[in-house]
Amino acid sequence: MRPAPSCCLLAASLLALGAVAGAATVYRWVDAQGVVHYSDTPHPGAEQVQLSDAQTYHGPPAPPAAETPPPAAADTGGYQSCAITQPAPDAALYAPESVNVSVRSDPPLRAGDQFEVEVDGAPLQPVGDGHSYQISQPERGSHAISAVVRDASGAVVCNAEKITFYVQRPSVNTPTSPQKPH
Repeated sequence: MRPAPSCCLLAASLLALGAVAGAATVYRWVDAQGVVHYSDTPHPGAEQVQLSDAQTYHGPPAPPAAETPPPAAADTGGYQSCAITQPAPDAALYAPESVNVSVRSDPPLRAGDQFEVEVDGAPLQPVGDGHSYQISQPERGSHAISAVVRDASGAVVCNAEKITFYVQRPSVNTPTSPQKPH
């Protein structure tokens, strides 16, 4: 077995000694096989090696933390969220006669505020409570629904994430298609 090079042993020893706080004196000796050893305790025939303190770095002081602005007064007219709840995002609907669209807001709509819902850029008229809409006879393909809440002045106060849904229709080449002449 070959002895390890002394530079490797020195590096390992210095790393180990660096972990000991205040270790500034090291003893070095070579054994009968020619292996160099280092220790923080004296051994017969060891010579004393004086080490300087570990090199450290003290960076400039950290800048003072930016003061966080005080929390803004709660906007009593704001909405935490608004969303399109029906149809589900990326829904694939097969031959629907109509598609129901539902929206919601948190908190519920304030007096004077209203949802504005569009499908493929065309506005939809609410059905009933103002949270339900209906798309009659949707064409085959993909459709994008968007919804916003507008206040009494017409300003957008909440913007729902757009969703896309897909309509599939039977082929006119299907033997049972009502559009195919028999």
